[in-house]
Amino acid sequence: MHIFNLTNEQLAQILIPKRFKPEMPPELEGKNMVYVFDSEDKFELTYDELVEIIAKARLAGPQLIPVVGEVN
Repeated sequence: MHIFNLTNEQLAQILIPKRFKPEMPPELEGKNMVYVFDSEDKFELTYDELVEIIAKARLAGPQLIPVVGEVN
């Protein structure tokens, strides 16, 4: 899996901190399940977490430029 071949949605799934993923229900333990975030999910990020996500995204290279806020 090459990072430049990923869609924005796939890259977002990789960059979201693991602590936001909900606990696995006991009845699903041991099954091959993966939690996928979508536009209905909401969570708060600390400044440090946001900086970490941006740092990981920047490692992808110059083709990926994270922008926080508005661009005029």
